[in-house]
Amino acid sequence: MARIPDLEPGETLRGKVIEVLVNDVSLEGMRRVKVVSDAPIEPAVISPSPCPLPLGEENMRTWCDELLGLHYLEATWACREAIKIRCEGWKIARPFVLWKLAPGERVSEALKEILGVFGALFKCFPDYAFMKKLPKTVENGFEADGVMFMEAVWVPASCVAVCKGDDYGFETMAL
Repeated sequence: MARIPDLEPGETLRGKVIEVLVNDVSLEGMRRVKVVSDAPIEPAVISPSPCPLPLGEENMRTWCDELLGLHYLEATWACREAIKIRCEGWKIARPFVLWKLAPGERVSEALKEILGVFGALFKCFPDYAFMKKLPKTVENGFEADGVMFMEAVWVPASCVAVCKGDDYGFETMAL
């Protein structure tokens, strides 16, 4: 069964009318989902990614309009999942694991988990890690665990976005 985060706005789940109104990642690195249904929405359908979430970062709210017979759900959580990102000038969207860092979480500690998640999902390891602002001790092009760190304005604040490079032409693309 598909989960809500896997659906695009306008798609529905079979067997139940669930209209996805919003399904995106905010500029702060938070997954935002809003849905409406003709029946109560089970939490398992909206469950966030299997990656460990920073405590206190998830929020879910449901309500019912009995007059219309509609059930609503809004949820947000720290994005720690595979997403596709398409920036201006890119011909196609590229798969990334976007990881919102918890307050005080060190990039070096998070990188081990990110590499594991990326490897499990894509059966390979990433070549690049992008951040809006690199830590003070890290310069563009710094390598750790086989991953090259780069600053990129398109990455949400307090997030690390990792991807495979050789399949997507990052070596020749100006970011």
